[in-house]
Amino acid sequence: MFKKRILLGIILSIILLAFSISGFTAYYKYTQESGTNFYVGIDDKADALEDTNELRQIIDDLGNLLGHSKRDDLYPKNGIYGGYLGRLNYGLDDSKPAAPAVNDVYLATDTTKVYRCFMFGNWLEIYPGAAGATTFLELTDTPASYAGKAGEILRVNATPDAVEFSGVGIETILTVGSDAKVPTSKAINDFCETTKDYMQVLMDDTVPYLGGHLRLNEKCIYINADLTSDHTFSGLLDYQVVGESVVFGDLLYFDWATKRWKKTDADYAGMVPGLRIAIDTASDGQVCNMLAMGYIRVDDWDFTGAMIYASTATGGVTSTAPSVAGQQLQRVGVAKSADILFFDPSIDVGEIKP
Repeated sequence: MFKKRILLGIILSIILLAFSISGFTAYYKYTQESGTNFYVGIDDKADALEDTNELRQIIDDLGNLLGHSKRDDLYPKNGIYGGYLGRLNYGLDDSKPAAPAVNDVYLATDTTKVYRCFMFGNWLEIYPGAAGATTFLELTDTPASYAGKAGEILRVNATPDAVEFSGVGIETILTVGSDAKVPTSKAINDFCETTKDYMQVLMDDTVPYLGGHLRLNEKCIYINADLTSDHTFSGLLDYQVVGESVVFGDLLYFDWATKRWKKTDADYAGMVPGLRIAIDTASDGQVCNMLAMGYIRVDDWDFTGAMIYASTATGGVTSTAPSVAGQQLQRVGVAKSADILFFDPSIDVGEIKP
């Protein structure tokens, strides 16, 4: 029995010696702790006093919160490992530094918000619980306010690096087919009125071009018969080269030999039919705008009847039909008044016989 006690004593002594050599392989519990189960290694036992016990724990927790402590039994920080104690800033919410460093913290004094920087130059709201932007206006590349922008559409700015309100409101849409949506004519007009970037009526474009065939869809094209001033017209135009000098109102025929348009003369069969009327002044070899069909006004005309003919005067039209043998008879239109002609020339020509 005595030998067993001696053997047990030797074993206990070896265990105690091993603990004293290993240092941190065992922990010492504060004997007068005011908290719960605060431990340190054996080597720090001499420092484990009641008046520093809770303070050390608070400092450790604060260091961990700010990224300053490793919390791996090597507290306090050994100078090589551990976090970076960022700058603690405070002030008005809108006065945060524009370029914070990583781990900087900002306390807003006019709100309850707390911010921390995890990536250089960017604040992230970490309190009260909302991480990042929660509304459209809190984003950094969006408008700052909705005020006065009701019904407006967004567009990418000119830079382009953000979005902005366009100043244009398109509130009405028209459903086409099953799901495609296009703005109504009113919305398009409102858009044009606001931006002035596009023509609002067709007359705003003096030389419009079609991208394809114009389909009337059982509708009509109106030409204006109420011409209110001299040298005006309304109708279908042509654009051709003339073979001599012409002026507004000249009746023209196509000269096959020169492949150019020239002034008519009802005295000669080769100088009719007149199928165009010049609406420009042009010289030989120049391109000239011509009326192919429609209304035209020339105040020098003085029609006295409805039917209008190619005249024996060069390039002229008349309400008196040629009647001399050998002259050419061609109807070119109907007079609406003494100075307005609806030009709709016939390609048929008759010669007056003796």
